[in-house]
Amino acid sequence: MSQVLSNNRAITALSFAAAAATVLAGILHLLMVPRSISQEAGEGVLFLVGGILQVFWAVPVLKGWGRAWQIVGIGGTVVFMILWFATHTHSLFGPSGAHVQHGLAGINSSNGGHHAGLERDDDFPRGEARRGLAGIPSIEYIQMAFVGLYAALGVMTPGKSSGGKKDIVSDH
Repeated sequence: MSQVLSNNRAITALSFAAAAATVLAGILHLLMVPRSISQEAGEGVLFLVGGILQVFWAVPVLKGWGRAWQIVGIGGTVVFMILWFATHTHSLFGPSGAHVQHGLAGINSSNGGHHAGLERDDDFPRGEARRGLAGIPSIEYIQMAFVGLYAALGVMTPGKSSGGKKDIVSDH
């Protein structure tokens, strides 16, 4: 019986941690919407829809809706991460290490080398561009944590195939 209780506590802890990770990532994506939608509408819509979905995803995580929801949640988050890495690999590992604003056509030499239409100081990095692991923003690490936590939750609850909770019973 104590094995069941400790398993349930671990599952509850993992559920809350995974839900917190997806909500935090969703909120951070939603905070990126105003700035990104003004620069690149498609990117802004992606952050808006993705952020809403990530915040919503705390419900199936906490309610234990089953394996199908886990697969979709993990898959969607992985796709979100792949999109970021695919659009930022040049600045992480490229030879120049230059910071290039996503979605902009290029540099406008008539305004001193700044990106066209972006004159605010906070649009440009200060100092040398971060490369490698240091160049990966915290939101990507939060999403990696969600994927790991949610996958671990799936391994710990093998009896769940679809909606509803199923109690873990020991072999005693």
